[in-house]
Amino acid sequence: MVGLGLWGAPAADPAAVVADLIAMQAQEHRYARWSVGQRCGAPTSVVDAAFDAGCFLRTHVLRPTWHYAAPADLRWLLELTGTRIDAANARRYAELGLDVRTCRRSTDLIAAAVADGPMTRRELAAMLAGERIAPDGQRMPHLLLHAELHLAVCSGPMHGDQHTYVPFDDRVPTGPRYTEDEALAELARRWFQSRGPASVRDFAWWSGLPARHARRALATVQAELSSYEHDGIEYWFAELHGGVRGPRVDLVQCYDEAIISYSDTRSVLTTDEVAFKVPGSSDGFTHVLLVDGRLLGHWRVQRPRGGIEVETRLARAVDDRERAALDAAIERYERFIGS
Repeated sequence: MVGLGLWGAPAADPAAVVADLIAMQAQEHRYARWSVGQRCGAPTSVVDAAFDAGCFLRTHVLRPTWHYAAPADLRWLLELTGTRIDAANARRYAELGLDVRTCRRSTDLIAAAVADGPMTRRELAAMLAGERIAPDGQRMPHLLLHAELHLAVCSGPMHGDQHTYVPFDDRVPTGPRYTEDEALAELARRWFQSRGPASVRDFAWWSGLPARHARRALATVQAELSSYEHDGIEYWFAELHGGVRGPRVDLVQCYDEAIISYSDTRSVLTTDEVAFKVPGSSDGFTHVLLVDGRLLGHWRVQRPRGGIEVETRLARAVDDRERAALDAAIERYERFIGS
């Protein structure tokens, strides 16, 4: 929890949060902002301003899905993973009738269009339609994905509730140039420092790397880490100090790195009383409530006229100290929203 930035001294600002975690899953932008804000104590307005200014970016990288990444890290992350992701999408491109020539032409057109200023997906779709490239259905998201993976575009400032795209080079510095082994080492080092104790299978899941590449990455940095074995799983981690005096309750969104970073060892967060909800559950109780780093229940946000309400579903009764910690956690979220 300290490595994940949820306990201990808060990060300096939203940009530092994202840089500390290398990348943060962010397909639900509304709630992913909370993952940033709760780690630095910033309200929504500050997180949104940092995002609009390009202090951290949102694009497809790693598995792939939407992630936040720091500008200084995005180029080498995409150079490490983008080609593999693009190749893995080849079948889907073909199913959508997007051959190599169409994808390349679309990327060139999108890059030229955003050079004149930020554009929304709808605006880019209309532009491509005018160039006789049909953007129907899932074709447009995949054409934009292709442009992202080929370092043509990345996220721009919000336009109302719509995301925009801007030239990649306008927001991403040239930065360090790594060999593949150097990039694998950088990724593994920073991931196990922030996510450990964790297994190499966790790392492979999170990064989307083939298992052999994940093992190779860990091998390059394991001398810098500590490890132990439990129930047949080898856990790797950096030595960290600090924590909080319990009980401590944390409201984390369903794709927070405290949850989504793990597959092989996610069970360490669970208890006998409650199991994780599958994101997208029909009753809305998909976000995760942790007490002292262990699963206590789930939460959701209701939006009555004029404000918000945080509703919780707990697996067991809580004592007075835990109730006070839960109230404090809800208050932190309310301060973030500004309600």
